[in-house]
Amino acid sequence: MKKVIPLLVCATVLIMSGNTTSFAAPDTTPPNSMMVQHPSKEQMRKQFEQRLNLTDKQKAKAKAIHQKGREEMRPIMMKIEVKHQEIETVKLTKMTERAQKERIDQINSEIKELEKQAQEIRKKNSQEFESILNKKQKAELEKMKSDRKSTRLNSSHHDISYAVFCLK
Repeated sequence: MKKVIPLLVCATVLIMSGNTTSFAAPDTTPPNSMMVQHPSKEQMRKQFEQRLNLTDKQKAKAKAIHQKGREEMRPIMMKIEVKHQEIETVKLTKMTERAQKERIDQINSEIKELEKQAQEIRKKNSQEFESILNKKQKAELEKMKSDRKSTRLNSSHHDISYAVFCLK
């Protein structure tokens, strides 16, 4: 009995010390230098405006176009989200597997139609934005688009997947 009491005290102390460490301050070490810090949306917008050398008037028009586009997109994006939730609900029902697949296929085709509508709005907004640019700005925008496409094609993910493909 005398040996059990000190053992219980030690166990209690260990358990309690374990609980106090869970309330310790969060890790404040700086992020690993290998991690890439991506610019915020605000920083990207400013870089975009500077690279195109937009005037204040153009910036105001661009902002209005962007806001209008977001308002047009909101109901479509909400419908797409509802459709995705509907798919999850269908998966949980007691329908036959075939009936589930048919319903999910139907919902996916509805999602594709909504995505086409969203793409049309994006295209219209892009054209509207380009209409406020002068020739020099349009040329710079086209250069930016081609740079982005080439960056996407030459991404490290592409190189890694190609290297893995070659190793097989």
